[in-house]
Amino acid sequence: MMSRLATIVRDVRIDVGVPARFERYALLDRGSYEYARVDAPAAIAALATELTGRDLAVISARVIRLSPGDYILAHHDHVHDDHLVEVMLDLSPLAVPGAEVRYERGGRMFFVFPSTPGAASVVEREPGTRCHHTYVSRRQPARVTRMVVLLKA
Repeated sequence: MMSRLATIVRDVRIDVGVPARFERYALLDRGSYEYARVDAPAAIAALATELTGRDLAVISARVIRLSPGDYILAHHDHVHDDHLVEVMLDLSPLAVPGAEVRYERGGRMFFVFPSTPGAASVVEREPGTRCHHTYVSRRQPARVTRMVVLLKA
């Protein structure tokens, strides 16, 4: 049973290196960003397990990087048929104003994770939940880097 947890954990102390090599995703009707597949540190599953009370295992992990002008649209997000938990760790060196991750359920936004270096969001995703990363303004000189980890009981 899901609790519909959606929370932000500040000052997460998980050692994660940013990959040296990224690939570009540029289907402009879906998103424009860079990504790299990675192995998630065991501490991420431990954090999610502690907060949800569910025994969770990592099913996928990647680091995404959004530069000025980049975004990921909600209809690009994969909708899952089961109940997953998503942990998003902000690896950015600086906060980028307006660079948010927005979650919606039934077409309505229910949770926002703003650019917060060193913080993580933990969201229990039921079927139909979608998220998107908002447009990073070209006026911002900084990149947004986030590790996105999906977990399953």
